[in-house]
Parts: sequence; C-alpha cells; structure tokens
Amino acid sequence: MGLIRQIEERDLRRVSALIQNTLLVSNLPDYDLETIGNLLAAFSPQQLHALTEKRRIYVYEEGGVMLGTIGLEGGRVCNLFVAPDRQGSGVGAELLGFVEQRARLEGYDTITLDSSLTAVSFYERKGYRRTGEQANRSFGRTVTMEKRLLG
Repeated sequence: MGLIRQIEERDLRRVSALIQNTLLVSNLPDYDLETIGNLLAAFSPQQLHALTEKRRIYVYEEGGVMLGTIGLEGGRVCNLFVAPDRQGSGVGAELLGFVEQRARLEGYDTITLDSSLTAVSFYERKGYRRTGEQANRSFGRTVTMEKRLLG
C-alpha cells in the first residue's frame, strides 16, 4: 500500500524523472517528438517548483519509490502521471480519488481536467465525460473532461 502526501522540495528531481520517463514511454505514441520535448522541459525540477506556488502537488510513494504524482488547482485536476510499469495497478485511481475527495471537501461539486490523448479512456472509466478538445501549439492536443462529485 502506498502513501499519498504533498510534494516536498527533496522530491522535485525524482518527480521530474518520473514524469519525464512516463512522457517518453507512455505518451510518445500519441504525440510528436517536438511536443514531447516541450513537455519534458515543462516538467524539469525548476518548473515543478514553480508549479508548487500555484497548485498543490501530491506524490504516491511506496517503499521509498516514487510511483505517481497528481496536482490540484481549485476544482481542476492537473498532471496525473504514473510510472509506466505501474500503470493499471491502481496507483492512478488512488491519486485521482484522493484529489476528488479533496476537491469535494473544498466545496467543488464538479471537477475538470485536460487529459492527454493517452489517458482519455482511463478518465472515462473513472466517470469523466468529454466536454471539448483543444490543441496547444507547444503541448499538443488534449481532451477537456469533467465529473460531477457527489456527496
């Protein structure tokens, strides 16, 4: 069983490496090399540190190994990444459930996110529905999704 906790300064390099590895292994089939390169730069330890100023970032750790990360900014899920060898093991579902509960406790009745093309089916299985699509010149196409949070 893993531990979900808020990111700390000492985690930035390991979380950056986790995200960058996931982009290269899991997302590369859905995005061109230029887009992947832009995303790799966007998740450097320095950029992650800057993101902690505007959103809460959580990590999933098991036995000292960093297995996943997720962000929450208001009622918006940001940047869910799970180590490629642990995808499908429940780590992503636990992280998503964790931030959904946080958002619910903060009074949000709907939660939104912009999914990578790679993760759309995961979010659909978790009760999210598509509400749109957008293309970003630097970061590629994403699918906007939302979910009603009940009680």
